[in-house]
Amino acid sequence: MNVKTWALAGTAAAVLLGGGWYAWENSGASHTESLCGTPSGGTDAEVATSAQGIAVVEATGEAAHDPQAVGSENPELVTTPVRIVESMKGKFAPVIGVSQRVEPGGAPGSFKVATSNREVMMKPGERYVVAIGPGDLEARPGTTTFATLIQPAHRGAVDEADYWRSVIAKAPPKPACDDTVS
Repeated sequence: MNVKTWALAGTAAAVLLGGGWYAWENSGASHTESLCGTPSGGTDAEVATSAQGIAVVEATGEAAHDPQAVGSENPELVTTPVRIVESMKGKFAPVIGVSQRVEPGGAPGSFKVATSNREVMMKPGERYVVAIGPGDLEARPGTTTFATLIQPAHRGAVDEADYWRSVIAKAPPKPACDDTVS
């Protein structure tokens, strides 16, 4: 695999699994770096502090492998197209792709989440609260966003937005993140 592939896969895996360490190869030299990310499965306050974006979304299609967004060499990442219903944190494009890690070997309609208990597979036409760790909230071509939380919007869009705005307002500031290179 090339450097870009290792970096993307490591970044996505580390963030989706709650931050951590990853390694990649570059011209035969091995590097290790820390990645400060949103904790997968963290409390609502931790999610509100760490996420770059939080929104109520409506899934507009099935989750599928999207090689343009995550690379063809990342079969455990799928992307679901969504429409932003209500943005509580961050500036989102009206329509984005939300990527998440799934168990190997799935197919559209039968994927299973491979990360935390705070993520579900989105179904077209249903609404969810989504927290985004890394990624492009403005959906520029060839980019995606990586979810750190995907939960059904049980309270409805307005009440979920009010709840999350309250959590965001009370959440502590995001701590400084110092990556380490060795």
